[in-house]
Amino acid sequence: MRRAAIGLLAMILVALIGWRMIGTDSGDRTASVGTESALAAYARDVTLTTTDVEGHVAWRVRSPNARQNRGDEAWRLAAPEWRVATDEGAPWRGHSDHAWIGPEQTQARLTGHVVIERERPAGMTRLTTTLLELEIPERYAETDRAVTLTQPGTRIDAIGARAWLDERRIELLNNVRGRHDAASS
Repeated sequence: MRRAAIGLLAMILVALIGWRMIGTDSGDRTASVGTESALAAYARDVTLTTTDVEGHVAWRVRSPNARQNRGDEAWRLAAPEWRVATDEGAPWRGHSDHAWIGPEQTQARLTGHVVIERERPAGMTRLTTTLLELEIPERYAETDRAVTLTQPGTRIDAIGARAWLDERRIELLNNVRGRHDAASS
């Protein structure tokens, strides 16, 4: 009798924890109509990796936990840290509060406090925002949200950005305002 009660309590606890996890992730991409929201998979200490045609790591994301809901096959990650390789030079690295990674691992949506940065000879280039959409194979990122771009001696604020990560090119779209410290050059 006591074993049955302990087993029942354990099952209730697991169900409550699962329900709480499903219902509280504000960084999720909205599920499409008709998609079941039941948890299909949950994992801890996750690393997802994509490679290029030659087998080199093109993109890698690590997260303390990840989950997948039934019906959409996308992964939802908490506190991910990620790396995007480039053909030349240092990779882009970043982190965010949440991430959604599509079923084919070709698209990602980073939300919350999003930071993407790259070390370059003149110092660190850093872009911060609250939402960043990534096309992983194309090494392309964009947002329509407020962004801050910083480099040694320079800070630029804008609304919206497009970034071609392999080309080391960032285009700021609207309401661009910047400040440059000439003494730092």
